[in-house]
Amino acid sequence: MIVRVLCCLDGTNTGQIGTALKMFTAVQPLTVGMLHVTDTRPREEMDLIRERFWRHPLHPHHAPAPPPEHLPRPSPREEEIYEAEKASAEEILKEGRGYCAGAETMEREGRPEREIVNLATEWRADLVIVCSRAAYRLTEEIGPKSVGHVARFVVDHAPCPVLLLRPKARDQFPTER
Repeated sequence: MIVRVLCCLDGTNTGQIGTALKMFTAVQPLTVGMLHVTDTRPREEMDLIRERFWRHPLHPHHAPAPPPEHLPRPSPREEEIYEAEKASAEEILKEGRGYCAGAETMEREGRPEREIVNLATEWRADLVIVCSRAAYRLTEEIGPKSVGHVARFVVDHAPCPVLLLRPKARDQFPTER
């Protein structure tokens, strides 16, 4: 039986996931998938804010425009942002392949939590490895806010077991009684 492990990379956790993959070196045959999801939510939120100022749907003089027959061409700035996101995703996946040379790499765009769960289903993952939260902050916390919304959604909805990686926080122990 081939074990399929899907690793979720966010740009801050490649080393942590690479270390966790070492636990599976004895498992053969092993298929590793490295996934990076470009979160489109910030762009969508900015579009909604811009749209709010362009027209007000309740005002009769500013009725919503009919849908265009074809999608408008993105602005040069939007193309630059897209190219930067694409290059960043490729760098993150390249770094991930450094920990597992034979890994299959996959890129998605959308809401990371949903894309991870959907891909785990489509790819028939036996295990999903995800970090508790992107490590953009300098300090790690224990407690209820230590697991981010992406990890929580994946733990709650994944079609297979999930290995939740947490940073070491030994200096925050012992806890008060």
